[in-house]
Amino acid sequence: MTLVTETVPTQAPATETGPSAWRYFVGVVSTLVAILLVMVACVAIVLAVATHFSPKGQYTVFGHPVMIVLSGSMSPVIRTGDLIIDNPVTAAQAERLKVGQIVSFREAPGSQTIDTHRIAGIEHSGGTVSYITKGDANNAPDTAPRPSSDVIGVFSTAIPRGGYLLNALHKPLTLLLILVSPVLWFLAGPLYKWAGEMDQPASREPAASAGEAEADEL
Repeated sequence: MTLVTETVPTQAPATETGPSAWRYFVGVVSTLVAILLVMVACVAIVLAVATHFSPKGQYTVFGHPVMIVLSGSMSPVIRTGDLIIDNPVTAAQAERLKVGQIVSFREAPGSQTIDTHRIAGIEHSGGTVSYITKGDANNAPDTAPRPSSDVIGVFSTAIPRGGYLLNALHKPLTLLLILVSPVLWFLAGPLYKWAGEMDQPASREPAASAGEAEADEL
């Protein structure tokens, strides 16, 4: 009897490696985006709530007058649809403004309509200070001087197209989408992982055993 043995080379099993650099990078970016979404959602909700309960045209956020620009009279410094933020002024400060400053003032005493123009001149009469105002894009000053008591703020900054965004924030559907977006982002990761696991085969073929022997009997 002759015994013939054939040895099959063995292959070391593959070792599992840790998360790749790419997966780590994606995880970090995903976390940062989620944090950013939450921050944006919080700021948007605060702005929407703070301005929603303010009289129309006289929005205030943390004490700062906030207004939506409805005309281009101050272009190109302030354009239609921009959101302007003013610094509030006291009655005493309103009497000490200077030519060249951009101010927001009531169109008439007690009016809810607010105009934002640049001071082009100053008048003193009987102890009362009034300002001659003019829009940068207008050919002539406003029709009548504005008493300092009508000034509600001094221009601080403008957010381009921010007025359109603020109007959108006052819509219930927009607020709902803002609230839901961070939740959807947090759920996206687990759902993606679960979908990947479902695509993998339920079982794998067992590896061929090493060192199979064949015997031939003569």
